[in-house]
This record gives sequence, C-alpha cells and structure tokens, in this order.
Amino acid sequence: MKQAVLGCGRWGGFHLWYSAGLGHAMSGWEPAGSEPFRELARTRRNAFLTIPESVFLTSSLTEALSGAEQVVVSCPAQTFRSLARTLSDHDLSAADLVLCMKGLESGTGRRLSTVAFEEGVKPRSISAWVGPGHPQEFVKGVPGCMIVASEDEAAAVRVSESASSHLIRIYHSRDLTGCEIGAAAKNVIGIAAGMLDGKGMTGLKGALMARAPQEVARLVSAAGGDWRSVYGLSHLGDYEATLFSPWSRNRAWGEAFARGGSVSGLAEGVPTSEALLKLARDLEVELPITGMVAGMISGRISFEEAVEALFGRPRKEEFPDILR
Repeated sequence: MKQAVLGCGRWGGFHLWYSAGLGHAMSGWEPAGSEPFRELARTRRNAFLTIPESVFLTSSLTEALSGAEQVVVSCPAQTFRSLARTLSDHDLSAADLVLCMKGLESGTGRRLSTVAFEEGVKPRSISAWVGPGHPQEFVKGVPGCMIVASEDEAAAVRVSESASSHLIRIYHSRDLTGCEIGAAAKNVIGIAAGMLDGKGMTGLKGALMARAPQEVARLVSAAGGDWRSVYGLSHLGDYEATLFSPWSRNRAWGEAFARGGSVSGLAEGVPTSEALLKLARDLEVELPITGMVAGMISGRISFEEAVEALFGRPRKEEFPDILR
C-alpha cells in the first residue's frame, strides 16, 4: 500500500518509521520552510528514531499524495482547518483519510472529521486513529493497543488491518463521534493530572479518574456518540499514557503550570479545554472538571478554589446516570 503522512513531527515521524517497517511505500510531507523537516530530510533522524531511506520526503503536497491509498494526517489540531482547505483541492476519492490528532477545534468545538467535511475534503473514507502509546516506547519494542474509528465500518477494518502488527494491535470501531471526543478530552484530563502532580496531590488522581469519564460520557452521548467508547481505548484506556507517563506532554504541561513554570512542545489539551466547553454549552452538558482546568489556565480560578469545588463534595460516593 502507498501511504502519505502529512506532518512529520513526533507522531508523523513515527508513522513513517512504523508503516515503512510493515512494508508500505511511504511519503512524508511538511510545507516548505520547515526547519525541523529540512533537518529530518538531511539526517533521516529525529529525537527517537531513524527514518528508512525508502521513505520519500517532500514539501510538494501533490508529490506526497500521488497514488496514495491512505493519507495519514498528524498536524496540530488547531492548524488542521487550513490544511483541510488545501486538501480539498486534491482528488482523494481513492484514499482513506486517517486523522491521528487528539483535539477539537478551538473556538468552534468542532470535531476534526467535521472540519474536514466542512472544508470540502472528499476522501474514500475518514477515520480517527487514537489510543494509548508513545513513540519513545514503541521504538523500543514496548507493545500497545490502539483503535481506528470510522462511520464506515469497512474502512475502519481496512485501515486497522493495514496497520496492525505484533507491536501495535489495532482495534476498530464505528463510533467516530465518541472516539474523537473521548481522545480529545483525555488530554484535558491529563493536564488536570499534571496539575495534581505539580501541587503534590497525586493521591487525588484516583478520584479524577473515577469522575472524569462520567462527564465525558455525558458529552459523547449528547453529541450522538456511544458513551461506552469513553471507557475504551480512546479515553479511559489512554489514561496511563496521559495521566502518569513521563512522556505525556499534557501531564507535563499541567505539572509545570502548577509549579509556575512552562514546558516546551505542543499540549493539545490547552486549546481543547475551551473547545470542549464550547461544545458542551451548545449541547447543554456540564463539564465540571474541564471547566476547572480551563478556568485555571485562563486565570479565572485558582488551583485551591478548583480543588475545593471538585473534591469538597459530600462523602457518599455517587454513581449518576451517565445519560443524564
């Protein structure tokens, strides 16, 4: 199979390395002017791996897409609309479009698959590839499980089978809505976990993990998705990699923020927190944890006020109706 990877950063570079190892013909694309991409093309290396010589690297989108049966997108969620607008000028009718970002569009609360359709992208199918895992561990041979979701079940099966291996077992789902929202929301919960780490309150992570999926499940249900997906690989199944792992950028960002510092690199949960609140307001769903994270980031509420509001509740454990 010929595949094109659009966006050759941490995850995009991993997809090039991984899929080339499975025998696929790989092309990697970044727009002209990207210094990290020029360095990748020169050395064939990033911080974690070496890109095989068989991988074609180009700044020509037309060259990258030529003959591609699968187009993997791995760019920041907030820049995807611009890329989607460009992709709408290309014929993707014979290609499966696979989105590997975990975020919602800031300002609109749109899922990224919705952004693609709004901008006129017309692929053979559209999928989201999400779930737990870090390139730093995969390249060392640490196995994991991920999930591909598409409303087109045949496409979900096709994409998952093309990428599944002994290293990454890939499941498939028809619940694109639930998996996209769940994957985006777990980054916000990762920031919350990092904030607890930064304030020395790691013991509250258990309560965070018990409560967070309930509010996300209510949002998924209101958006027309299957709330049960939240308890699978797209959200709860990704908690170890997001709430605990030293490789989690969202957890690291939250920890640094709580300590008054900063961390380099993309933390998708930051813009996604406000995007989730926009979607929740539109659907009339309450997201107390997400609201507190967004409030702390914006300075509307202090960490101490947020902890008291979230955890200073009656001591009886409750199991509310998820669909409420």
